[in-house]
Parts: sequence; C-alpha cells; structure tokens
Amino acid sequence: MTTPQAWFIGECMIELRPTHLLQPPHDAQHMPRAMAQSFSGDVYNTAVYFRRRSRQIGSQFISAAGNDSISASLRDEVTRQGIGVSLMAVHPDALPGLYWIETNAAGERSFLYWRQQSAARHMLDEAHADALMQQAAHCSLLYFSGITLAILDRARRRRLLDLAQAVRAHGGWVAFDSNYRPRLWESRDEALHWTRLALAQASHALVTLDDESALHGDADAQACLQRTRAAGVGEVVVKLGEQGCLVQAVGMDAAQAVTTQKVTAIDTTAAGDSFNAAYLAARRQGATAIAAAEAGCALAGCVVMHPGAIMPPEAMPPL
Repeated sequence: MTTPQAWFIGECMIELRPTHLLQPPHDAQHMPRAMAQSFSGDVYNTAVYFRRRSRQIGSQFISAAGNDSISASLRDEVTRQGIGVSLMAVHPDALPGLYWIETNAAGERSFLYWRQQSAARHMLDEAHADALMQQAAHCSLLYFSGITLAILDRARRRRLLDLAQAVRAHGGWVAFDSNYRPRLWESRDEALHWTRLALAQASHALVTLDDESALHGDADAQACLQRTRAAGVGEVVVKLGEQGCLVQAVGMDAAQAVTTQKVTAIDTTAAGDSFNAAYLAARRQGATAIAAAEAGCALAGCVVMHPGAIMPPEAMPPL
C-alpha cells in the first residue's frame, strides 16, 4: 500500500541576505555587504518545518525548476531536507526566482524580488497537472498559498483548484494560507476572486489577520474567522503575530484564543509558514486544534529568533 503523502505546491527561490558589513562604514547603507545564500519560499518553508515535525507521512514539494546548476542545487537542498522532488516539473529555459531580504532593528523584514521569469510560474501545465491528478488519491494533505495562485496564470490556477477538489474527493485535507501580497496580483478584485475559489476547496484555512484585513476588510480576528468559516472552511486559524492566534475547528462551540510567549525577534521571515507547519503536523498526528495552535506558536517563536527562513535543525524546539 502506498504511504500517504503531504504535497506542498509553491515556489522556492534563491534567498540572499546580508551577513555583515565588510568594514566599519561612515554610511552603512551604501557599503558593500557580504551575503549568505540559501533557498526559501512561503510554501517551501512550510514543507521543511512540516517534515521536521512529522515523520509519519512522506512529503513532496511540487513546483518547477530549470536545468541549470542552481536549479540542481535547489533540488538537492529540498532532498537534503527529507522532502521528495519526484513530482517537480522541469522547464529547461527558466531559472529560479531570487529575493533579497533585510530586517530592521525590530526584526521586521523587507524584500526585493526578481521573480518575473521564475521557473515556478511554469508548473502545472497540462502534462504536469495530469500526472498529479493520477496520484491525487495518495495525497492526504495538499497545502498551497495565495502566493502560489498569484504567480500562476489563470489556466494553471484552475488546474490547481481542480487538483484540490480531487484530493478532497479522495478524503484528503486541503490547507490554504491566503498570504496576500498585492504586488503579485493584477488587482485586488482578481485576488479576491481566486482566494474565494481556493477557500471553497479548503478544509483548513490558516490566515494572517493583517493580510485578511487588507484583502477582505475584516475589522478584527473574530470577523475574519466568521467570514472564513461562512465560506465553508471547517477549520480556521487566524494568526495574530506576537499576540498568538484565534482558532475554531469542527466540534468547537466557539473560537478560542491561544497566546504566544514573548520573544525577542531578530527576523520574522517564515514565522507564519512555520506556524502552519507545526499546526498541520500536530493535527495530522491527532492533536486537538488548541494543542496544535500552541505547537505552532512555539515553533514560530523559535524561528523568529534566528536569521533567514530556515533555521538549523539543531535549533528546533522540543515537541
């Protein structure tokens, strides 16, 4: 019997971040900086942390990469993290996207992107989507985000949602994080349209209040949660940053707040991604929604105390 799998569909990019200034400058902003290079992307980050928290289910990262040496290194890194790449597509004429990350004194990050020609935009062509549909019965968890939708053309978005519907039909979970990034969308109306279609296929929604307020105009976490559940999603988590989250699952009479421990953040990259990973891993292993949210808060609190999206495995907090 084939082992159930968790599928993570999205983009993995080259991540560059400054490590230190080469010399003490008079004007630090304009001095050359040494860079650290790694690989990252919202769905990929979740895949890595999910794999670290769940060994009972195989993980597959689904995307597209090129035939170049950097794409080969990307696939090697995904494999090194214990995640399968056999369902990735290859686009011979495209390269991975790239982004530059900087953080301020409070650990809040800002990004510069070079992703218009990213190979990931070419995943889910007809042949790739057909191959995934043939294996949809083996997928017990499908995870994607609003960023995944935003980088795809409309035909590919439709194929992704058809795949999500097939996974649900076979009894699998479909988890979605809207991760709204206005610059990736043609318009807010376009983002609303596709986000609503994604929620119609989702069994689990793990969203951030700031994103949802910008996209839907939600006044507070309770309004966000109620709107998302009214869209047909049975299990909803509204993430509130350092204030924790609000959770409601099937069988719970009311939403419940889960607080997080105060930490000193140096880089908030992948905070929400790691929360999603720990939450879903815990739920797949039988934890209650509240216990899973506590696990998500604990992991996210640890991640923000390390630079970059993927912290070293040895820095992972105990279960």
